Amino acid sequence: MLLDLAWLLGVLTLAVLSPGPDFLLVVKNSVGGTRARALGTATGVSAGLAVHSVAISLGLAATPPGILRLVQMAGVLFLGYLGLRALLSAPEADGHMPATAGTARSGFVEGFICNLTNPKAFVFFVSLFAQLIRPDSTIFWRALVPAVIVLHGLVVWNLIVLALQSPPVARRLGRAQHWLPRAFGAALLAVALAVLYDAIR
Repeated sequence: MLLDLAWLLGVLTLAVLSPGPDFLLVVKNSVGGTRARALGTATGVSAGLAVHSVAISLGLAATPPGILRLVQMAGVLFLGYLGLRALLSAPEADGHMPATAGTARSGFVEGFICNLTNPKAFVFFVSLFAQLIRPDSTIFWRALVPAVIVLHGLVVWNLIVLALQSPPVARRLGRAQHWLPRAFGAALLAVALAVLYDAIR
């Protein structure tokens, strides 16, 4: 069990640090938003992980391809919206990006929808559950695996936010505030186009 847990934590950490939609959104909101919004985003992503885990635990892994396609298209629209909003946002007179939508609630909604509309996240967790949960697995283990996934996400995403908004890192990133959020906006648009291509091919 301990080896399985260590393997699970290692895989989850690599998945978090990979440059996917969740990572880009958390970093964008950490760099160009308030701490409340960034932490809300991290919590929203973790809530999305909880939904994925519960859905798989309830036996919804065999989702029809048509449903996954609809989820993909919803993800394309949402990522496109976030990317365009970041690209079109105007910096303030001092060169910093405005943090008007800086509430934890707005960040939570963005993080939750971003994670929930990422079908690759669902497929990833289906394969992860298949590796760790077997027909003879105990109820305790079946409950522990999704709990670890959600707790790991909550801790690691929040640590990323706190690291990015720590004074030394924030000072360095502050010099690029006039273009960095827009760069992340362009990256989100690129991810949206990649998901769209994957959905229609």
